[in-house]
Amino acid sequence: MIPQLSLFFFSADSAEQPGGKYQMLLESAKLADEHGFAAVWTPERHFQRFGGLYGSPSVTGAALAVITKNISIRAGSVVLPLQNPLRVAEEWSMIDNLSNGRVAIAAASGWHANDFVLSPDTYQNRHADMYEKIAIVQKLWRGEKVSLPNGMGVKTDVNILPAPIQPELPIWLTAQSDDTFLNAGRLGFNVMTANFSLNHDLKELLRKAKLYRDEIQAHHGRRGHITLMAHTFVGNNDDEIRTIAQPAMAEYLRVNIEMQKNHSVGTKDDRGVLRKTSWVQPELSRLSEEETEIMIEFQARNNLRSPLSFIGTVDQCAQQAERLSENGVDEIACLIDFGIHFNDVMAGVRRLSTLPA
Repeated sequence: MIPQLSLFFFSADSAEQPGGKYQMLLESAKLADEHGFAAVWTPERHFQRFGGLYGSPSVTGAALAVITKNISIRAGSVVLPLQNPLRVAEEWSMIDNLSNGRVAIAAASGWHANDFVLSPDTYQNRHADMYEKIAIVQKLWRGEKVSLPNGMGVKTDVNILPAPIQPELPIWLTAQSDDTFLNAGRLGFNVMTANFSLNHDLKELLRKAKLYRDEIQAHHGRRGHITLMAHTFVGNNDDEIRTIAQPAMAEYLRVNIEMQKNHSVGTKDDRGVLRKTSWVQPELSRLSEEETEIMIEFQARNNLRSPLSFIGTVDQCAQQAERLSENGVDEIACLIDFGIHFNDVMAGVRRLSTLPA
């Protein structure tokens, strides 16, 4: 028995795609829809080469709604502190109707300081803001009204139209910290985590999964659902994996490091002192170019061999899927767009579709 399989998109580098920037998303989603995949996830990222194709999961979700028939259409994720929750509920209710009830969202608090040019006042309190807005979205989704000031400052009761197809909006929390795993369990949400968020450490996955399972069982009497986002490529043989996936992974890491450096710059005060944040690696900015390249090559090789990776031949990936299932993963969200050429990705997705259910 293997976990559910879904596709996840993040875009290694949108600047490298001169035309047809969404071809991979649209064509692989149609293929996944035809072959019984569980879902397709598109993220929210802003103003960076890393993930830069995906500024709005509601826009990509609407596009996917009209070209697919069966697959769940999920935001992976909505950065709620950047958003008006009324608009989030309204947009996703529209997509729920366009897709005949196939949407879900993963909620995130955000971390990159530069994203918050969209909503600078919510950055410092972004975690609490996320939970408050989730509650508002849920209330609106259920058909309840919220009272908000209109243009004249008069409190006005509003609800969303059209009413969604699903009576409840399925919600995941994007989880890295222990607190988020615990909160997801307490609130009865699903969990979306990532192999890099867990430092590719199987023991860390097991530890955090137990926190979540115990909490959701205690509060809701069920085991919940854990989705692991994992870089994915299914190749014909080991040589193909080494020549196709490894250099793509290295470049993916290289662009990711630039994004982290930009975050470091964005969190310095007027004196150039780095403010304390929850997700920043200031030591990266102190590495020389040669040291950075050595680290990237080392990490790329390790990521391909990671116990939380999903890169290999069909047989290797089938065995890995079973191992992940045995260790508590309910769904593998296969991140396929980390710099591999379109034709190779599509061939890999076709191989992936042959894994036994």
